Amino acid sequence: MKLSIVLPTRNGGELLEGCLRSILDQDYSDMELVVSDNASDDRTPDILESFAGDPRLKVLRLDEPVEVTDNWINGVNATSGDYLLLIGDDDCLLPGYCERIDELIEKYDRPDCITYNGYAYAFPGALAGHPHSHYSDPFYEWGSGLPAEGPLPADLRREIARDFFRFHYRIHLNLQTTIVSRRAIGRMRKGFLRPPYPDFYALNALMLVADSWVYSPDKLIVIGISPKSYGHTVHGDDRAEGEQYLGISLDFPGQLPGHAVINGTYVCLLELKEDYGPELAGIEIDRGQYLFNQIYAWYLQWRVGSLPRRTFLRRLRALPARDWLLFLRGLAPHLSPKRVLRNVRISRSEPVQHLWPGLRPLPEVSDIEGFRDWVTRARVPAAGP
Repeated sequence: MKLSIVLPTRNGGELLEGCLRSILDQDYSDMELVVSDNASDDRTPDILESFAGDPRLKVLRLDEPVEVTDNWINGVNATSGDYLLLIGDDDCLLPGYCERIDELIEKYDRPDCITYNGYAYAFPGALAGHPHSHYSDPFYEWGSGLPAEGPLPADLRREIARDFFRFHYRIHLNLQTTIVSRRAIGRMRKGFLRPPYPDFYALNALMLVADSWVYSPDKLIVIGISPKSYGHTVHGDDRAEGEQYLGISLDFPGQLPGHAVINGTYVCLLELKEDYGPELAGIEIDRGQYLFNQIYAWYLQWRVGSLPRRTFLRRLRALPARDWLLFLRGLAPHLSPKRVLRNVRISRSEPVQHLWPGLRPLPEVSDIEGFRDWVTRARVPAAGP
């Protein structure tokens, strides 16, 4: 089964080289790597040229910048594989990725989608300016009530999509951790990828239309968090910067100011409801959970010093009475002594542990290739006597 890997990039620079090497070093011939260069004006074209000798590499060059999702689509449209993987220029594949994917495809009789796990690696300077690298193992914790390994039944996948409308994420919504068959993409009504968040849209739409889906706990990829990552860009309170990055608008009725990812999620939910209304009949966006997530984001930003206290209080005072009632209803499921105590203890001296829970410092590693090597050594069993 041919695997197409799509790598959209704009000004990937030095990050791009490590990602390319991790893919093209895979000892696997039935694979293509399609790079869509979104009119980069740094060293990206030169770095791509240095890999031109590999026949598995196909480079597309746009003369003028386009929106992020359009660049993703440009790469996808140039693929020919039976399965597709989208990867970022600050990510990397672990050794043996392609062989393991091939094994999983055969083991589970060619499912529409395969989701797997990995690691997260934050480059120095990516997290609140912290000078050291950080990592998480695993990349995400598989949600409660989901199988530890194997097929996800259709009714369970519908529950996962419905929970997304309650801002409850039972799987991580990154396309880097899922390969998708071309036949499943063909069932999607409005196409594979839609802004503002093509990952969120694609994975939830696929939960509704895919015939078969498998989860494997294998850790096959490193998800990079770099200073150019979108999640880093919008973690503060600069909506304009995040929208400029994606080339999109996050306006909708009843929108609150603040965290762009939460507002982008709301826009994505509106699109899913419009495109997959029959499958989502009776399911509406839970405004109480939206309010909880946005107000909690304000609180975190205030406690770590990225949102002025007066702005935080002004936003609270501006909430209408109905939103306060919905917020209190949305707050109730999140109240527990452990969580309350954790939030009271938030300190400005170490914002990383509060803004990105689960990440651990790794000062001895300075780039993703070094982390890949570090993880690979840790995964190899010690030799016998």
